[in-house]
Amino acid sequence: MEVGYNKYYNPGGFSRIAYATLGILIIVIALALHAWLQQLTQGLAVTGLNRPVVWGIYMANFVFFISISMSGTFISSVMRLLSLEWGKPITRIAEVITVGSLLMAALNILFDVGGLFRALIYIPLFGRIQSPVGWDVIVLLFYLLTGLGYLHVALIPDIAVMAGKESRFSWLYSLLRYDWRGDKDQLHLLESGLKILAIVTVPVAVMMHTVTGWIFGGMKAVSTWNDAIMGPYFIIGALLSGLSLVIITSAIIRWRFALHEVIPDRTFINLGKMLLVFLLGYLYFMLAETFTVRYAAVSEDIRVSEFSWTGPYSPLTWYVLASLVIASVVLLIPRLRTYKAVIAMSAAVLPAMWVKRVLIVLPGLIHHDSLPTVQSALPQYTPTYVEFLLTAGSFAGLALILLLFVKLFPVLPVWEVFGVQKTKTEPTTNISLRAVLTGWMSGILVTTAYVAVWAASTIIFAGENSAVTYSVKLAPTAIQVLSIPELATTAMFNLLIIVALAGVLAILFVRRRG
Repeated sequence: MEVGYNKYYNPGGFSRIAYATLGILIIVIALALHAWLQQLTQGLAVTGLNRPVVWGIYMANFVFFISISMSGTFISSVMRLLSLEWGKPITRIAEVITVGSLLMAALNILFDVGGLFRALIYIPLFGRIQSPVGWDVIVLLFYLLTGLGYLHVALIPDIAVMAGKESRFSWLYSLLRYDWRGDKDQLHLLESGLKILAIVTVPVAVMMHTVTGWIFGGMKAVSTWNDAIMGPYFIIGALLSGLSLVIITSAIIRWRFALHEVIPDRTFINLGKMLLVFLLGYLYFMLAETFTVRYAAVSEDIRVSEFSWTGPYSPLTWYVLASLVIASVVLLIPRLRTYKAVIAMSAAVLPAMWVKRVLIVLPGLIHHDSLPTVQSALPQYTPTYVEFLLTAGSFAGLALILLLFVKLFPVLPVWEVFGVQKTKTEPTTNISLRAVLTGWMSGILVTTAYVAVWAASTIIFAGENSAVTYSVKLAPTAIQVLSIPELATTAMFNLLIIVALAGVLAILFVRRRG
């Protein structure tokens, strides 16, 4: 058996197709960097953003990348907790997508803010615990931390095997294997750690997408945004988008690496059944959203609805609806629910879900007239080439992360699919598996403490107004905003440094055992 599955430890070199793909991705990213440099030097005037359309394609990209991050660690965690054997071969693919998409989501926030260091410095210095935007930043960092930890820990057994093979990256594998040998005690510790991370990841993923939905749902000034269903609406949309990307990526990897025996058609058919459930759920939320707006007939909301369904954006709306309905019908019929059909329907759903994010962000802002003195006379929004290049660069960045990963590490969790293989070489580092797990757990605990201290300091210094979420009052002559003393926020910068150092300190001071 060892000879049979050793081939899965060899990612292989770059073929002509891989080199061509790499070249295209680098060109797209280079163009995106040029566009970003232009935006940094000339400001957001080079984009189509204006008043009142202060959010555009960048925010749609952010929501989309956040949504596809649901694919990875969440789906992988559920499959591990429920012991779904058929889903094990795709868990690593899903985990890498999570990490890559979260990085691209954070990058699009930097695009949207305009000034590169503004978000990096202002958020820890002047962040508001009352703001859903602040919650989103916290949960995004927390989700990225747990996702990286989950991927890192799950890789260790396979990296240890690769460390014993001759390659140009043997030094890297030897460093990342830690003291892994493959004995029963280490396996038990590893599985226990992964189970804890899986249990933590599921609620964090739910919080991530709920809070992203609340950014819109809690904003009553924008028509059609202030809706109680935004939280669950974003969760089901994230599951749908993320699973679609996992299916497409898994199909490409299966074809490229000839993994038909390891990832059989049955795996895709089962994923297709899950996709069908999410499709029907998302269509239900679309119906509930549209029915509520049309039946209540609030004038501002009706204008936005007509703009989306019968106005300039109607082709996009009907495209989204047609894509989701056709995919649902095909997957509902067992005879049509084949391997190729599941991939085709996923390919139809994924771009439609990106367009849906655009439809969530733009129509309400274009008809936003709550602040008539600071908006354009004729609100409109047309993305510029800068926005399109940065969008293309974001997708190319995610593709580049996936490409480099599959060339450096096993694309399958070999130790989970075929069993743990004992290593033939001795570890070259004194860092133990227990220290690594302790480092990740310490980082998670200190991050939680960071948020708790932030909230407590706000309550102490802001007093009775601390419970007011995003307290902004419009008056005839002034705009009054809840002001929190600087002490309640600047101290958070030091705590943020503690979070960054927690994992490093744990690894340095927890010594190797046994």
